[in-house]
Amino acid sequence: MKYTLVRYILILLICVLQIIQLHSQSKTTSVIDNISQMKQASDNTNLMDMSRADEFPVGNLIDENVYLVGPNDVLSIQILPSDMVPKMLIVTSQCSIVHPRFGEISLRGLTLKQVHDSLVSIADSKHIGSQVAVTLTKPRKVFVIIRGNVISPGTYTLPASYTVSTAIRFANQMQATVVGNNAEEQSAITRLQESRKEREKIFSETGMSETSEFSSRNIRLMRGNGTAQIVDIERANATKNTAYDPNISEGDEIFVPFEENDYPVVSITGQVLRPATVAYRRGDSASHLLKMGYGLTENADLNNVYLHTNNEPKKLIVDSLGNLLMSDFPLSPGDAIIVGSTNEKYVTHYGTVSVRGEVANPNIYVIEKGVTTLVDIIEKAGGFTDAAYLPLATIGRRDNSQNERVPVRRKYNEYFVHSNMTQQDTMRFNMIIDMKSPRVSCDFTAVFADADTVSKETRIAPLLQDGDVIDIPNKPNKVNVFGQVNSPGYVDFTDGQTMEWYIQKAGGYATNAQKDRARIIRGSNRVWVDGFKDNVYVYDGDEIFVSSPRDVPPEMELQKWAAYAGIAGVVLSLLALLWNIYRDSN
Repeated sequence: MKYTLVRYILILLICVLQIIQLHSQSKTTSVIDNISQMKQASDNTNLMDMSRADEFPVGNLIDENVYLVGPNDVLSIQILPSDMVPKMLIVTSQCSIVHPRFGEISLRGLTLKQVHDSLVSIADSKHIGSQVAVTLTKPRKVFVIIRGNVISPGTYTLPASYTVSTAIRFANQMQATVVGNNAEEQSAITRLQESRKEREKIFSETGMSETSEFSSRNIRLMRGNGTAQIVDIERANATKNTAYDPNISEGDEIFVPFEENDYPVVSITGQVLRPATVAYRRGDSASHLLKMGYGLTENADLNNVYLHTNNEPKKLIVDSLGNLLMSDFPLSPGDAIIVGSTNEKYVTHYGTVSVRGEVANPNIYVIEKGVTTLVDIIEKAGGFTDAAYLPLATIGRRDNSQNERVPVRRKYNEYFVHSNMTQQDTMRFNMIIDMKSPRVSCDFTAVFADADTVSKETRIAPLLQDGDVIDIPNKPNKVNVFGQVNSPGYVDFTDGQTMEWYIQKAGGYATNAQKDRARIIRGSNRVWVDGFKDNVYVYDGDEIFVSSPRDVPPEMELQKWAAYAGIAGVVLSLLALLWNIYRDSN
């Protein structure tokens, strides 16, 4: 019995010692592994920080079957089950990577997909069934020369992930680092942008292309390795084939041709998202041209899609995405696809207006556009209250043209193309343009006067439109007199009084007042009125401004006296000449 107990105790002690030893080994291994993984993670973090430096915007998605790996590309490689975290490796100048387990691996001439396949083959030779993940964390930067029909030609440093079309868009951006501080060049670019916007405004929603595209289909790409090709951005977008719009690489030279005056074209117009007229290239097909329209609009009539070739219409069978559902066929120069419309017009005959202020029932009311008049809607609102003051009543109207982002300079210039105004007139006109108010011209007092005293046309006008806001204010019972008067401020309104009466109520003219320049400013429209004319009275809510003498800048005063002196000199010279002639004759 004792022997059995001792044996059990010894076995238990041996088990405890084994557990302690295993735990110690496990702990030591864990610490070593953790240190190794922490170091690897630290290295990867440093590489990630490097990859984030000088980041460019993403121009386009990378096609792993096309992208050629090159020096300074940063690759993320993870091979399971050996790699717990991805390894960040930089491609060397010899176009290779140094993997901690497999040593140096040449990547020369390999696409990203081929790099993945090569690593799979190497990993399988070591451990069958390895899982390999290869991603491009940061593409290298390459020098490319962009010339020709771009806003800012020159040499650029761009990511190798950019396609030729993306590089061209980059060269067409107005950037301080590219354009510099040349004010004349920036002004030219601004004018170009404004003219493009004006063309887009004219052709918008017409179903016609605003211009024809020659450059986008005839871009010349000279590779740094001595090869060359024509880049066709239109066909690349239509076919999703990156071979027509490849990635840039070291030493590339891109030439964007200038537009020619006359060249063969094909076009797609009508109910498409992007009407286009593009240069014809051999190999164009009906399916390509349909795709160049970027899809059909919701108003497209699928039973009214025709290809017009040599004045012979050929019906095309397409789906709502613009895919050709019949046998494809080649195009000839001058061919055009026209996508017809369903002719569905969403016309609304009714709208709403708001009536607020001094009416019996302020509210939102439904109107029939082009039929409901101001008189009709005021009757619906229960008529005016006793506090309503019609001379100050207004109708506000929506003006969608104000949503246009038109440069102010161009807006002013459009007004003065055929103007004969002086410079001073132009400055005043610019100010008036800025202060234009979206109001309807309407004299409420005349419209709602006794029907026997006004014409039928006055009673009918104006017709209301959707979104109109009718504002009926109450009687303000005040006139503001300001400027060169002794006691400027508000004066209680008294009906039938003139401007002179209100000025005297405000303490009379101040010492520096120029009486003949005093004016009434109408409260309803801010129009200045000469209050010295007969039968001109002040209305409730008006303002009266009494001006001081005109301010003449010292420079103008000097110019005036200099002109007087010049005239006097000329007169004296003429008199002296006449005197000499007279004296000589005698």
